[in-house]
Amino acid sequence: MEILSNVAVIWFIAGAVLLLLEFIIPGVFVLFFGIGAWVTALCVYLFEPPLAIQFLIFSVVSVLSLVLLRNVIIKRLEGNSNEPDPDEEFIGGIGDCITDIRPDADGKVEFKGTTWTASAGTEINAGTKVKVINKVGLLLEVQPA
Repeated sequence: MEILSNVAVIWFIAGAVLLLLEFIIPGVFVLFFGIGAWVTALCVYLFEPPLAIQFLIFSVVSVLSLVLLRNVIIKRLEGNSNEPDPDEEFIGGIGDCITDIRPDADGKVEFKGTTWTASAGTEINAGTKVKVINKVGLLLEVQPA
């Protein structure tokens, strides 16, 4: 275990453990302490500072990365919330009713080249053009166009 006598390796392993803990502990928090440990490992490898300076480097880098990068990373992970809902592209579309639809029994419509199960508040006969008013899972709610 001669490798563990190298302080830079210990800091590197500590950083790796902290980064792995990020997968277990939610909140994008531990990641920055892992970054701090890796930066400290690099500084120890290059400059061999005393232990007090190592802890100072770890603390400063961890807090700075937490303050400066946390919001950016969280926004990237959450994605762009301004993107439209993919189901909204169905609403207002026109399709063809291929089986009768009654208020108490679903039917089938052809929409965008695919056959969909459809429901309606009124009776719609096969062959009628329908307008999609809502999409719930794989069910289209339609009305006569």
